[in-house]
Amino acid sequence: MQKSKSIAILVLLATVIMATVPSSGMVYADIQSREERKAEKLIELADRAGQRVDNLIRLIFANATANQTIIDAGLMDELKANVTLFNEGVGNLTKAYDALEDGDYQGAIANATDALRTFGEVFKALHIILEQSGVQRGRLIDAQGLIQAMQRALERIEKLREIMPEDAEEALRLLDTAEQYLNVTAARAWLLEGRVNETAHNLTQANRLIAQAHQYIKNQARETNRIRIRNFLRGAEQVQERIMERLELASRKGLNVTAILESLGYANETEFRQALHNMTVTALKKIEDIRKALQDLRAIGETLRDIDRALSEQFQHQHQGNGNGQGNNGYGHGNGNGNGKGKGKP
Repeated sequence: MQKSKSIAILVLLATVIMATVPSSGMVYADIQSREERKAEKLIELADRAGQRVDNLIRLIFANATANQTIIDAGLMDELKANVTLFNEGVGNLTKAYDALEDGDYQGAIANATDALRTFGEVFKALHIILEQSGVQRGRLIDAQGLIQAMQRALERIEKLREIMPEDAEEALRLLDTAEQYLNVTAARAWLLEGRVNETAHNLTQANRLIAQAHQYIKNQARETNRIRIRNFLRGAEQVQERIMERLELASRKGLNVTAILESLGYANETEFRQALHNMTVTALKKIEDIRKALQDLRAIGETLRDIDRALSEQFQHQHQGNGNGQGNNGYGHGNGNGNGKGKGKP
């Protein structure tokens, strides 16, 4: 008796443990997912801040007049010290990327936070140096903004390349042309020569081409979605016809088709067919909004599956019932005749 109790307790404990393990795993996975998203966001912020500082440093050192002005003000050593500090921040950012790749999200967050703080300190220090040395800060800052805008445009091109279909040749041509307008190295040289308007013109041209490519990709994706939706609806229509044939067959075999349809919320075959027709029309109306159209397509699919499942169950029940009935009749015939045939003979 005691042994039985012990076994029962062990079984109960095992059941509780098995019931809680999936839940704990889900909670852990959710926490891990949140940490990963936080790490990715911080790294992205730090990366952008680093690019901003790097652009300003490059512009300062590329401008001979700015260099000499800073030297004359006795601030070149301070400038170089901040460059060293900036490089330390880049090192932290690299560690953050490595930690993220290894799944060490806490390490990635810590290193990205350090990098972000370092870049902020350097950016502030650079502005103080420019102000104290008397460098034309406005001109350098304006140039930096153009460089940053070009880099953001290049990032948009990269993202569009990732999502564009393989046959989007026109979009590819537009993005290739836009990329030619976004030569950052040439832009820095132009800005040092004071060719701000020409640099800004190139940026405007690139953005115009990127916008055209984006619209082209959207239009192509929309048309692809239209084709997919229409193909789905054609397939659903064929399934619907097969189901209607099965309903007719079920009726001929004596099954209560109306009861089957009523159990699924339809008064009769006409109402069922009309309901599917209405869902199809609704889906076509929403074809421009793929998300809403997909909801209607799922509803159509579920409706067809429900009716198909109900019919299959009824056919199965009928088959089983007929099988049992024939068996009973067979036994009755043998016993009734008492002619010694089959199982009727004692």
